[in-house]
Amino acid sequence: MSNGIKEAIGKLSAEKTVLGIDLTDEYTQISYGTLSGDVQTYSLSDTDERLSIPSLLAKKSGENIWYAGEEAIEQVSIGEAVAVDKILAGAVAGKIREIDGLEYDPVELLALFLKKCLSKLSTVSPLERVVSVTITVDDTKASTIETLTEAISIIRIKQEQVFFLSHAEAGYHFILHQKPELQASDVLVCDLRVDGLHTMFYSKNYRTTPVVVLVEERHYSNFKPEFFEEDEQQKKKNKDAEFMTICRTILEGHRTSAVYLLGDGFSGEWFPDTLKYLCVGRRIFLGSNLFSKGACLGAIEKNAAVKAEKGYVFLGPERLKANLGMNIVREGQDAYMALLDAGRNWFDSGRECDLILEDAGPIEIIVTPLNGKNVRKIPIELNGFPKRPPKASRIHLEIRMVSETKAEIRITDLGFGELYSSSGLEWKSEFTL
Repeated sequence: MSNGIKEAIGKLSAEKTVLGIDLTDEYTQISYGTLSGDVQTYSLSDTDERLSIPSLLAKKSGENIWYAGEEAIEQVSIGEAVAVDKILAGAVAGKIREIDGLEYDPVELLALFLKKCLSKLSTVSPLERVVSVTITVDDTKASTIETLTEAISIIRIKQEQVFFLSHAEAGYHFILHQKPELQASDVLVCDLRVDGLHTMFYSKNYRTTPVVVLVEERHYSNFKPEFFEEDEQQKKKNKDAEFMTICRTILEGHRTSAVYLLGDGFSGEWFPDTLKYLCVGRRIFLGSNLFSKGACLGAIEKNAAVKAEKGYVFLGPERLKANLGMNIVREGQDAYMALLDAGRNWFDSGRECDLILEDAGPIEIIVTPLNGKNVRKIPIELNGFPKRPPKASRIHLEIRMVSETKAEIRITDLGFGELYSSSGLEWKSEFTL
């Protein structure tokens, strides 16, 4: 065992730990750290940096024995096992998968893969000390989050310990934990994967309090990784020129502190002209584990006493762009009760509360955009509500976001103690912010 891993074990065994998992259908990476901010990425090897676990399961032919990652690749290559790829996409699709003549629930296969990945950490971090797990994925649509939530419940991790982030937000957390000179101006992240080049351009608006960090994302689906032979100089030049055009389009007219180039597709020294352009006035970094580290740093930010991101707010596409609340009467005084706060991830936004009604009139939800303009009141009609005296009806209100722009509200009649029993009626409504 390397000295680095021994040192990590010693530190992590005495402190609470957090995990950041970057999950894609190609690879999975796990970063782990302490609340003091020390973050490392799990490596498959003590001797060299192999940070990516292949996102692959394999079932041993004729037996209920499963392998994951590189072990799965090895068993499939020697003909001992049947491969199961596209684990995340398959789980989101929800279609039963036939493997070795048997049918399997795709969400259970995703849960099995996550469980086997987490078991690898037992050599560096006692799992009983983990207080938070943050999973970052490229696509945070509702079906993906619901699928991941179900998979997590299968492996019995407490739901309140699990959070989800987009790659863009994981990048935000990573950037704000770097040295001041690396985040003084705008930052570009280029992620070159099998499905093309993903770019994320981060900028800060210092005219607001807190400072708003925005991200502009682009996907160049035709710009894919290529690995060139020595005699393919012209192909290299063409690829270099294409990458130069993309970078110029994004960066022209902006001051940029740092550029991060992610993925194996940037190996091979095929883009010398673009690299020369990028290096003028900017720091350039090659790597692969920015998202898993960013997810881990985001978890630290939630749990640690010292906040490196104090004074900043991220407004990516997954963040609520409005506050939701109600006007109520509290202790005889008119008051405003916040339900959902702007700036939170839509899939982390939810609230439940009990209320006593003055009458059976509509419940009004107040939607206040971040700019304070175009405030709306959304009436929720309680059709068929039982007739009772004023202030003799108690309801349970549950509100949650079902997408980045759509809210769902559910209201249940609870009756009123021994005086009025519950009617069992429930009202459900959706509205767009």
